[in-house]
Amino acid sequence: MIVSKKLTVALLIMVFGLFGAAGSPSVFADQGKVNDLLKKAKYVGTETCATCHDKEYKEYKLSTHYRIFVKNDTTGAEGCETCHGPGSIHVDNGGGVGVGIINPKKDPEICFTCHTDKRMQFRLPYHHPVLEGKMSCSDCHDPHGIDVRPWTATSENGVNEACFKCHTDKRGPYIFAHDAMQEGCSVCHQVHGSVNDKMLIARDLNLCLRCHATVTNPALGGHGARWAEGTCWSTGCHQAVHGSNFNNHLRY
Repeated sequence: MIVSKKLTVALLIMVFGLFGAAGSPSVFADQGKVNDLLKKAKYVGTETCATCHDKEYKEYKLSTHYRIFVKNDTTGAEGCETCHGPGSIHVDNGGGVGVGIINPKKDPEICFTCHTDKRMQFRLPYHHPVLEGKMSCSDCHDPHGIDVRPWTATSENGVNEACFKCHTDKRGPYIFAHDAMQEGCSVCHQVHGSVNDKMLIARDLNLCLRCHATVTNPALGGHGARWAEGTCWSTGCHQAVHGSNFNNHLRY
């Protein structure tokens, strides 16, 4: 079977993205030292954490993480210590930011112990630079959040807000906004990582046809010639995919 040169290159990129980072040095060396220290620590219980971290404890009890943690775990890890590690050294040292405790903001490995699929997504060719140490899971997710969408720690009231913190140019407002923006950036983007440029769910016009199918929009049937030239946004028709201030067909 003959495989095209482009396909071969694409497959090599994907394989490297999945496995290439496994042997690279960790960029979270400081937190790694803390993890080694915690091998000597003991679990103290969530109630002990609450004596100092009252605000976080109250929020945590209303969060998704609290509802799913395993009670009476045989390892002793429950509640706060499920993610932050055994707290005895932290307590004995009188607390302090990052003192004798795991800080998920500095090392996402504790998140990956449960969210294993996200680790692999971050190794895809196009991804947010979490494994590179340039950002952390908590930049987008609030692990103690009390108002979140199902299966995520992103606020229900801020579906796009996590993205807009960095991608400010996509916020608008636009006179003619793309309706998809109301549903959230993840309608079009795989937010952790993708094999497609710009972390798109699909690389071609199939992305648009997920909503703009010819069955519901017969006018699209006459666009065949333009589709052969590229995507809906690359052929010069709908370049302003997030919104436009000039044209209701999302053109600049």
